[in-house]
Amino acid sequence: MTKDNFARTTTKTAKDYVDKGRELFNQKDYSSAISNFDKAIHIDPTSALAYHGRGTARAYLGRHFDAISDFDEAIRLDPNYIDAHNNRGSAKMDLGQHLEAIADFDEAIRLNPNYIDAYYNRALAKNEINQYIEAISDFNAAIHLVPDDAIFYTDRGISKSRLKQYTEAISDFDEAIRLDPNLARAYNNRGIAKRRMGQHFAALTDIDTAIRLDPKDAVSYNSRGATKGELGHSEAAISDFDEAIRLDSEFVTAYINRALAKSLIGRYFEAISDFDTVIRLDPNSYQAYNGRAIAKAELGHSEAAITDFDEAIHKNPDYIEAYFNRGISKIELGHEVEAAQDFQKALSLAQEAGDEELIAQIKKKM
Repeated sequence: MTKDNFARTTTKTAKDYVDKGRELFNQKDYSSAISNFDKAIHIDPTSALAYHGRGTARAYLGRHFDAISDFDEAIRLDPNYIDAHNNRGSAKMDLGQHLEAIADFDEAIRLNPNYIDAYYNRALAKNEINQYIEAISDFNAAIHLVPDDAIFYTDRGISKSRLKQYTEAISDFDEAIRLDPNLARAYNNRGIAKRRMGQHFAALTDIDTAIRLDPKDAVSYNSRGATKGELGHSEAAISDFDEAIRLDSEFVTAYINRALAKSLIGRYFEAISDFDTVIRLDPNSYQAYNGRAIAKAELGHSEAAITDFDEAIHKNPDYIEAYFNRGISKIELGHEVEAAQDFQKALSLAQEAGDEELIAQIKKKM
């Protein structure tokens, strides 16, 4: 007597594909993960888990609009899906939609008042729109929930630095370094705070440490270049900016700093080239237009300089330095009435800002 052998077939469920998608996501194989989430959605179009998983993978591939669409659907299917609210907020942050992102983080926190990631992400979003006090409050909440996370202390320190609370910021960076002695960002930002307090050599020690810990971090080379520049070591500063740009060819701040350093030592044509690059990368950079104008003025091209100062003011109508510098160029062209108007506008703005150093400088020219 014989037995027939029947082929055994296994029908995969949506959950099977979701589980496989998550496994592949954790292996950083995002495209294959998306393929599995697609299959899960095909089997079960009501699977919020599948939409959320696909959205997360798409976000990691930089497909932020597609990711948001998936998170929207996950939230429609499950309005209390906390991770979907948080991750949609993160995708919106990557698109520069900071207010919309904050609304998503608000909802995630409403649903779970102990959701650490949402407090941290909301703090980062608030930093981006200059709400530093509110950001610190969110970092405080995250630290209260997880008191031993060095990243939280580092980012809270950055918020304090932006408020010019340098002593308090350094205390946060100290704590971050105590918790994680290999955290390069903490050393770099502590160095920046020390530089702003005039402690340039202590700053260099910290930034050197940051570079030793992470020699591929363009930001630390830029920080060290800025510190050397303030010490009057322009050539050494330019070398650091060169390395920052080599590591990140679209690092706008490094191009600006290199251009300024080159201008200081009379390398105006090279400075103009760097400012040109900044304007190509960031057409709204009023600092680049102002810096390029100064370099053109130094080369005796006053009319071309004024065109750039005009554009800097168009980009930022409250840019004190651009009015002041345009006034100087107008004097060079003999347009003294217009120059006086620019100096008066610069003085008015400087008085509103309470910048005594600029006020004195402007009055000297009037």
